Amino acid sequence: MANSEYEYVKREFEFDRCLSPSNWIVVRIDGCHFHRFSKIHAFEKPNDENALRLMNACATAVLEKFPDIVFAYGVSDEYSFIFREETEFYHRRESKILSLCVSYFTSVYVMKWKDFFPNKELKEPPYFDARAVCYPNLKTIRDYLAWRQVDCHINNQYNTCFWMLVKSGKSEQEAQLALKGTFAKDKNELLAQQFQINYDDEPPMFRKGSSVYREKVETTVKIDDYGEPIKRPRLQVTVAHVDIIGPEFWENHQHILREGKILHWFVKKSVINHIFSPCNWIVVRINGCQFDQFSTIHSFDKPNDETALRLMNESASLMMEQYPDIVFAYGFSNEYSFVFHEKSELYQRQESLILSSCSSYFTSLYMMKWKEFSPHKELMQTPRFEAEALCYPKLKIVCEYLSWRQAECHAGNQYNTCFWMLVNSGKSEKEAHEILKGTLSKDKNELLFQQFQMNYNNELAIFRKGSCIYRQKVEELAGAEDGDNDTTRERWHVKVDHVDLGPGFWRKHPWIMTSCSR
Repeated sequence: MANSEYEYVKREFEFDRCLSPSNWIVVRIDGCHFHRFSKIHAFEKPNDENALRLMNACATAVLEKFPDIVFAYGVSDEYSFIFREETEFYHRRESKILSLCVSYFTSVYVMKWKDFFPNKELKEPPYFDARAVCYPNLKTIRDYLAWRQVDCHINNQYNTCFWMLVKSGKSEQEAQLALKGTFAKDKNELLAQQFQINYDDEPPMFRKGSSVYREKVETTVKIDDYGEPIKRPRLQVTVAHVDIIGPEFWENHQHILREGKILHWFVKKSVINHIFSPCNWIVVRINGCQFDQFSTIHSFDKPNDETALRLMNESASLMMEQYPDIVFAYGFSNEYSFVFHEKSELYQRQESLILSSCSSYFTSLYMMKWKEFSPHKELMQTPRFEAEALCYPKLKIVCEYLSWRQAECHAGNQYNTCFWMLVNSGKSEKEAHEILKGTLSKDKNELLFQQFQMNYNNELAIFRKGSCIYRQKVEELAGAEDGDNDTTRERWHVKVDHVDLGPGFWRKHPWIMTSCSR
């Protein structure tokens, strides 16, 4: 960490909210604007089997990635992930658990899109929000899952009736009126009498949703000297479409949770939303997870890969277009901070929804823009980003937070420049670390100049200063309606800059922090 006067913004304002110990943790992911997304991509109604199987593939990948998740249940564009009660995943830090789960899920969704929709182009980035809820015992976990499966049945039965009526010629309004006030038996009769459909014969994935868990299976581990297979029981992630409300499934799969007789109760009241204080600035800081490994796999240039940085900038710029309440963004390396205006009412200022949707949307943008910036590099591994949301009461503190991140950028980049110059000159990484141990900024500048004839201040500003993104007012020529004279009109364009974020910058750009939308 850079030793600077601005570090108090971390010490005094950044606190990790940890989820209660000895509680089961549920992370529920839900698609953002998926009504529009499904319409744009022509999903079949009332259920698109390929879309559901894509969701299941993402959930399977999440269970394979995070061993502390013991069960998942999904329906439509929603998935719930159950973490065992004794988990210490990221020390139970809520922001880390939320953002990593939703970011990885989004990443897999984009990566696997072509596997399930080979003839459909992904026209806009999919993204998800999420919330984390703690439940104190096994009973409430079972009740939670029962609640979600009941919702699956109710919604799917209604949607099946609704879309059959629409496809038969009724308008959507007429279909809604026809179903208003009906009970389950009424809907079953409607399907049977008007469309000769027995609802119970519909695919169980539609009616019961999808359960994802680890199942013991016999796996061949090797062949013995006589050519006979030697098998061992192994846990393998599987997807099933079964009843999880009654006791039978749990009695047959006691290894997933625990044995116990459970009654069904409504548990929505357990959800607690943390709301950011009004009239406070919100900062969402996104940071690449295990990006050292990711950059090595994809052969990023060291100490800086300009293409990778410009991909981060493009993703951040598009974030600002999606979220008008973001007034400023600052990024370097694999990190980006997004500043929301103090008057923002995005998601009614619910922390979990702001944090999760931002990390998910950024991940989706990063993946969709990959080919544009690296056309000759295949994406070999799903990128994922963790995030944390911060709250600052004064604009002065927000500006000093940004100065702190820029000080971190300078210190980190100066060190990495020296380190990789030493390594490229023949030193081992251990030797390079030893040489730089305890050096100050001026020592590093001297090392670069004396050993490599490099003036650090001549390095690209994007490396030394990072990237700041804000809206800039520009004038555009617009033809007059009569065609005689051109007129000018004002537009707000997102601009990427690489400058010092000292008081001089803010004096020259007073409008940046004064309005939350254009």
